[in-house]
Amino acid sequence: MFVAGKKRKTPNPHGQTAPSTRPRLSGASSYTTAGSAETAAKAQIDKWYKLGVENTRERQYHVALDYYNRAIAIALNESVRNARLYEARAKVLQKLGDLKRAMSDAKEAIVIDGSSIAGFLCVSSILAVTGKLADALEVINRGLRTIDSQTAGYAQMVIHRESIKQQLDPSYVPAANVQSDPFQYLPDDLAVLILKQLDVRMLAICRGVSRRWMVLIDSAPVIWSNPYIVDSTEDLLSQLPAYTKPRKLFPRQKFHVPEQILRRIFTHSRGSLTRMHFPGGVAATSATIDALLSCRRPCSSCISIDKAAVISDKLINRILNWGLTSHITEIRLPYRSSIGDEAIHVIAGEVPGLRVLDISGCTNVHMKQFFKAWNSVLTEAHEATRLEALYMNDHPGIPELLVYSTKYRHFSNLKLLHIAIRDQHVLSLYNGLGSLMNYLQRIPNPQVPFPRLIDLNIDGVWDTAVASQRFESMHNALLICRCRLLCSGLRRLSAIGSTAVNAISLHESLLTCFPALRQLHLTRAMHLDNNMLVSLMGTHQLLPLVSLDLSGCVALDGQALAMLVSRCTDLVYVNLSQTEANNAVIAEFIRMLNTDQSPGLEVVALDTTDITGAAIRDFASACAKRYCRIRNSANRAWRLRLLDIDNCSGIGSDAVSIVRDLLSFMQTRVLSAVPM
Repeated sequence: MFVAGKKRKTPNPHGQTAPSTRPRLSGASSYTTAGSAETAAKAQIDKWYKLGVENTRERQYHVALDYYNRAIAIALNESVRNARLYEARAKVLQKLGDLKRAMSDAKEAIVIDGSSIAGFLCVSSILAVTGKLADALEVINRGLRTIDSQTAGYAQMVIHRESIKQQLDPSYVPAANVQSDPFQYLPDDLAVLILKQLDVRMLAICRGVSRRWMVLIDSAPVIWSNPYIVDSTEDLLSQLPAYTKPRKLFPRQKFHVPEQILRRIFTHSRGSLTRMHFPGGVAATSATIDALLSCRRPCSSCISIDKAAVISDKLINRILNWGLTSHITEIRLPYRSSIGDEAIHVIAGEVPGLRVLDISGCTNVHMKQFFKAWNSVLTEAHEATRLEALYMNDHPGIPELLVYSTKYRHFSNLKLLHIAIRDQHVLSLYNGLGSLMNYLQRIPNPQVPFPRLIDLNIDGVWDTAVASQRFESMHNALLICRCRLLCSGLRRLSAIGSTAVNAISLHESLLTCFPALRQLHLTRAMHLDNNMLVSLMGTHQLLPLVSLDLSGCVALDGQALAMLVSRCTDLVYVNLSQTEANNAVIAEFIRMLNTDQSPGLEVVALDTTDITGAAIRDFASACAKRYCRIRNSANRAWRLRLLDIDNCSGIGSDAVSIVRDLLSFMQTRVLSAVPM
């Protein structure tokens, strides 16, 4: 029977469905789609897992748990069995105190991977915490039977098993091969050599490990001979001092050294101190100094008292009277009012081999007496001292030092000179430069004051605020040029805040040293324009610059900056904030990253520039490719540590998101506040 409007289907005599006449696509594309979806799922799982690991390291356990939950949800949806996800979540749950769920995840990890060391350790530790020591021992023994003894982490499981056995039977003696004391098989001389590399805080921790370690550390005075404290502040703070944002991102750790630690150093050193260092935050009393003076007179090479160290002037005089010997090569006494002309005469007479002197902020030291002190110990008038590094930051005698050095050769061996001006109150003690400039003009054939100078810091000397408050006249901008302070051998120059220097003085000062500079920090130089920069570069095809900071130099356009960057193939730290840097500069950065011979950029600050979103995406992609290429070749470690693209009107939120994703696995800090 037929039904209107419908066509009867002819049955297949063989019982099979007739093939459709509709054209079908090839199966390759369907497999490709499935494969790409699986790859995308695995990439998403890896992303959430890495974020979870990062937050676990930072002890953000609730945030890490959320990332692990996302990764496991995607894995379950895609039927991906991954034991490490459950191991990681079990560890976080154990930290949060949810032992029941942690036990469940650890068992699931063991089911997926029978050799899951983290899973066996987690289950056994939870059972041990809950008082089920016998069950914990059974689980760890089962894991040891399953896992190969050559696997990383096997020794940790053995140590865990021995600790459980000791809890079950307090009289049980652990096996000798699982002892965790690394000094047991080393001679004492080698152990002392290792402990000598530790700082004071680590030595205090090591003394509490065992009685044997405490006896070893206390019985070796050489361990305490060079006490120091490690400051974990990022190197960025010293590489780009004018860049202030990292000081908020990487704040310096404020550590306090107890007086007992300092007294212990003096007691255990037994007169073998090679460095008498009083770090910032320490409050030394007369009892501590008595512990130092009770030892035999040491052969120290350094006396250093930090600016933040709380020590009275009377105690400082006691330290100097007792510790000044002919072996001293370094004295650092910054911002100490007790250091005056008399102390300088004593130092010059008692320490003939002095190499480093820091009298920053010591306003009671007068330059005429400073020169007379060393002139009295020199056998000849034209002889030079052995001083190689002089720190005179925030000192009112800076102009006198420069002018007198053009006539007298007392400090012609200096290789480092820091005369930065930061404290306006201290600088108001000086009257002016008029008489000094006249004196400089009357000197016949003035010499180059510091011909061997390598490192020069004149931060604030060319600042307009200093020019208006520090001196009676505006001749301070010409002082550096007149004294020929920037010599041809200079390698590091820091002139932060150079708003007062004019074009002629700036060009004459930089012309001799620019081709050899490895570090140039010249910020807010309003008169540094394109023509001057091209003239300074000259015909040099390559410049050895490693650290470059031209932030605030608004007279430079993007093409001039790109030309400068193209000749600096060794750049590592770059700060071009508040300039007209554009995509041409980014193109040079990308070309530099594609060359494996270059060390690679580690810090790039481009705050308030004309960079666009497309250019910064290409730059992030080039960084990611270089990171993968160098990591796979295992030649050296490299990564982009910081990228600052704040307040760039050409960069939108979508470009910022892409940049963050491209640089996330490199753990790069990306600073970006998209302007409204």
